[in-house]
Amino acid sequence: MNKLLEPCILLAERAGDAIMAIYKNGDIGKEQKLDNTPVTKADLAANDVLVAGLEALAPNIPIMSEETPIPALADRQHWQRYWLLDPMDGTGEFILESGDFAVNIALIENNQPVLGVIHWPTKGVTYFASADNGAFKRKNGSDKQIFVASPDNLTVAVSRRQKIEAVSQYLNAQFTTVALGSCSLKACIVAEGKADCFLRIGPTGEWDTGASQIIVEQAGGSITDAEFNPLTYNQRESTENPDFIVMGHPDWEWQKMINPH
Repeated sequence: MNKLLEPCILLAERAGDAIMAIYKNGDIGKEQKLDNTPVTKADLAANDVLVAGLEALAPNIPIMSEETPIPALADRQHWQRYWLLDPMDGTGEFILESGDFAVNIALIENNQPVLGVIHWPTKGVTYFASADNGAFKRKNGSDKQIFVASPDNLTVAVSRRQKIEAVSQYLNAQFTTVALGSCSLKACIVAEGKADCFLRIGPTGEWDTGASQIIVEQAGGSITDAEFNPLTYNQRESTENPDFIVMGHPDWEWQKMINPH
């Protein structure tokens, strides 16, 4: 698996370059998909880079991407391993030019994430992890192992465009916030200890959590659904996630602090 990690980091960076070539370009090719979510030329360009690169790297590993048709469950339920991609997480942030968007690559084995790469093109930062090998942040060619923060004052990662009330109604604790776009980047700042938790209320796909989950877990945290049950991968016809919670240090009493009802 670790032989796949560096090539995946390189691919994520190349996909990030493809995104940046279109960023702040007047012709980003914004369209609406059938599920009413936006897609741009950058999403598709990043997808092309990732799919071609992964097919060359590991021809026998199937690929599931947000930007390609999803096979029926009957055709994929026996996959023992597959790539799970979100070529550009944070398309809305890309359109708004906030800079908060990321390339996500995950490798799923036996329905669990075992490798994850999340590249933040505008910052030149890459988060990555693989099973039993820890989580890391790469910046300027230097790698630093990352860990969730020890309990202190509760800091919650929120969307730049999210009203605080949308989160505070579920928390039984005082907290401060740090605002950031992109679902996966908010998970990464929990993994590196800059926030303690992130509550995602609203639609996402399995590709939004695959890479995040292994990075957060290897940093000492966890991701569950809003009922504190494990997330599932490739086990349902739908690839839509339930509402989910990214949690940092396990010494926080999360089930007392978070009431998602």
